[in-house]
Amino acid sequence: MTTRTNQMERTRAAIVAAAGHLADSGAEITMVAVAAEAKVSEATAYRYFPDLVSLLRAAVPVQDQVAALRAVTTGDDPVERIGQAAEILGRAVLRRQGAVRAIVAATVAKPATARERPAHRFGLIEHALAPWIEANGLAGHPVADQLVRDLAVVISAESVFTLTDLCGLPPEEAVASLVATARRVTAEAVRST
Repeated sequence: MTTRTNQMERTRAAIVAAAGHLADSGAEITMVAVAAEAKVSEATAYRYFPDLVSLLRAAVPVQDQVAALRAVTTGDDPVERIGQAAEILGRAVLRRQGAVRAIVAATVAKPATARERPAHRFGLIEHALAPWIEANGLAGHPVADQLVRDLAVVISAESVFTLTDLCGLPPEEAVASLVATARRVTAEAVRST
């Protein structure tokens, strides 16, 4: 490799590491902040990454939240499993809220990019409900499909931010509220089938 190629790789790595560090801190993340942390100009950061979302995708590893859910679930009770899924997602959002907020903001500003946004909630919801859906023969059934949609509204970064920012709840209470709501929605759907 040439010296120029090595330097470009080091610069890219520094930008990615800076974004990862800021994400892990929970701080607000902007391209200006990442560039300052990486000790490069903002223009340089944009040469390597066209936007903040592409940078965050490179810098923030996608955690296997379904694996985390598998580690804590022991039974087949859909209400308990959904509560655990809601807690895992809520805590993950709070842990890296600067990065999550930046991604949510970018997809709100550019709805066409929403499909590029990680959709962790669906994997968690589907895994949590799988035993109940299978045991009741509800695969592809409108009741199960509606429950997944209902829970997708509840178990989300947007819900966490509504609870903390608009309702003024401390993080622990926000997660508890998210869990309680997800459990209520699931319990009602289970009762009605």
